[in-house]
Amino acid sequence: MLGKLIKYEFKHTAKTMFMTYGVLAVFTLMASVALYRMDRGLTSENTFAAVLSTTMLILYVIAIVAIYCVDFIYLIHHYHKTMYSAQGYLTHTLPVSPAASFGTKILVISLWMLVSTVLSVFSVLALLQGGSGGEFFHAFSNIVWRDFSQSSYEIFGISGGYFLSYSALISVLNILLCVLWIAASMAVGQLFRKNRTAYSILAAFAFKMISQIVSGAFMIISGYDLFSLLDGEAASFMKTVLNGTLVITLIFLVLLYGICIYINSRKLNLE
Repeated sequence: MLGKLIKYEFKHTAKTMFMTYGVLAVFTLMASVALYRMDRGLTSENTFAAVLSTTMLILYVIAIVAIYCVDFIYLIHHYHKTMYSAQGYLTHTLPVSPAASFGTKILVISLWMLVSTVLSVFSVLALLQGGSGGEFFHAFSNIVWRDFSQSSYEIFGISGGYFLSYSALISVLNILLCVLWIAASMAVGQLFRKNRTAYSILAAFAFKMISQIVSGAFMIISGYDLFSLLDGEAASFMKTVLNGTLVITLIFLVLLYGICIYINSRKLNLE
């Protein structure tokens, strides 16, 4: 049954998501052509062509940000509609536990946003590659990647591989954290019969403030390790900060998930 739920969620949201990805591909192609023409000086003697190419690049920047935001807003709207509105009654009458229904939706939303993030990165890389006439990857490999991929290469005292692995992991966890942050805020709002949106916004603000306070307290507590950075031991300081940030992120993930499960299973108040 769980597999069917995941399949249904992907099927129900795929049309809109693929449509936004198609729009992103079109803007990437058009911006790549514009950047290529500018890079080759093909617009230097034509004012209209220069303005058009510049406009396309500006529209691309707007589009890539807007499409990412639209993806997130659409998925969150779909979550609210199928969990807390009239359609939510159908969701909560399915022969599965509230935890399974909630987990399925959070999983699908997080995976879609991960795909959107990866495609956005690839879109920028494709723009640079196409705009440079195929020279970007070659230059990047010669200048950056060759050194970065070596085990001896270090960033603030830690290996390039460790830094890259940590960055990838924390990026995935932050996507999940953002989704759970919104979901937990919505769940708190459902505890009230009136002004649910306002209470959800207040809950989101409160969760954010708590996370900032905890993060700030961690930085103050671990501040003693700053002396190791001043003494030239950057690796110790960086590992303390990175590992501490990872632990705090995991703790907040568990707390937000627990809040969502508790409210959705015991305190649910549908519209």
